Amino acid sequence: MQDFDIILLLNKRFTGEITAAEVAVLDAWIGQSPENARLATQYQQVWDGTTERPKHFEVDMDAEFRRLLSRIDVVERPAVPVVPISRQLLRAAAAVAFLLFATWGYRQFMAPAPRFVFENAQNVPKRLIELPDGSKVWLRQNAEIQYPQTFSSTERRVKLSGEAYFDVAHRAEQPFRVELEAGGVVEVLGTRFNIRTTATNAETSILVREGKVRYSPEGEGDEAVLAAGDKAVCRRDNPQIFLSKVPTFNELAWQTGQLEFTDTPLRQVLADLETYFDVEIDLRNSAILECRHTDLFAGNQIDDVLQKLALVYQFKVANPAPGRYRLIGGICK
Repeated sequence: MQDFDIILLLNKRFTGEITAAEVAVLDAWIGQSPENARLATQYQQVWDGTTERPKHFEVDMDAEFRRLLSRIDVVERPAVPVVPISRQLLRAAAAVAFLLFATWGYRQFMAPAPRFVFENAQNVPKRLIELPDGSKVWLRQNAEIQYPQTFSSTERRVKLSGEAYFDVAHRAEQPFRVELEAGGVVEVLGTRFNIRTTATNAETSILVREGKVRYSPEGEGDEAVLAAGDKAVCRRDNPQIFLSKVPTFNELAWQTGQLEFTDTPLRQVLADLETYFDVEIDLRNSAILECRHTDLFAGNQIDDVLQKLALVYQFKVANPAPGRYRLIGGICK
């Protein structure tokens, strides 16, 4: 049996992948001589001692073994007198070195891949997920996130489908990146932001509430850095990034559970109500669209909100059809 075959069988025994037939072959070789038994013990000691390995290691084990054996042949044909070294001892050294390479390769590249966790918000308005690093993610209905059970030491990377609000734990040495199913990557430079993709992944929008993020629609190349209050929109059919400043953060009301207005035009107030409650509101008196409004709505129903506004602006509320409201009259105060 060749040395190469013995090394492979020893590796299989150490990793628990050896078959019964191979055990018989290996045990027979070990029992052939005390020298074979000694070498097997030596290989076991080398294996047991390989605990710390480089993070990035690549080796062609077949080539390395052949290269070591070729060096043996060179040593055995010296041009000048040297202290003689037995071919068996040299082969043992080559085999030990090969075993070391094999151990590195196995532990680095053949070890089980990191396990991933899949979370979603099916049939619920939203769901809070806490990631392994302490970061929090609120998934909106039908959204899904994928993340490893343990983040790597160099980065924290998750994959998102749908809409989610992120509150990311700060770790400057371990960047947090969100890979989007719709395409592109969002890298966190701050802490709190929202990502939304349409059901068909035709459009992606990023809204930053606090801190900064870097958004790259293609994962590389063109990118934009967004600060608090910035919103980026990108369509699949046009990779250009459209940037704007949002007048309110009520786009995030699905996560916060409240609508907040500070000296906001009534035009924007009604638009945010339409989005949050998924209704249509027709204000007939355009003269009051620019009235400034300050208020906080938390846990209210749309009928209650409109009645409260009616008291302030003195308009009448009509509900001609489900999900449709008509506001008649009104004055600024």
